[in-house]
Amino acid sequence: MSSLSRRTPPPAALPDHRLNAQVAHAERVGIAAVARLQAGAFATSVALQNACMLSRAANAAFKVSPLGEEVYQSIFAAYGSLAVMEIQSLGMQDRGRS
Repeated sequence: MSSLSRRTPPPAALPDHRLNAQVAHAERVGIAAVARLQAGAFATSVALQNACMLSRAANAAFKVSPLGEEVYQSIFAAYGSLAVMEIQSLGMQDRGRS
């Protein structure tokens, strides 16, 4: 074992600041995209759950009081319009930021 010679390690490479900045920028862009996707998925999921709940409620109300069908449909349509506008506004806000 005494006949083995020690090798000196090569000097550490200097960090590439330009490459590090490019990677950091790409990570920020990716993280922002993921956040937008998650926000859109969450808003869509909530809208679908609420639409299902409202549809069931409208159906139950129609069984009790069939003369209110137009009102139930109007309420349901108003919620649908609001939900769609909110989800679309998520996309519009993000386009303004990029």
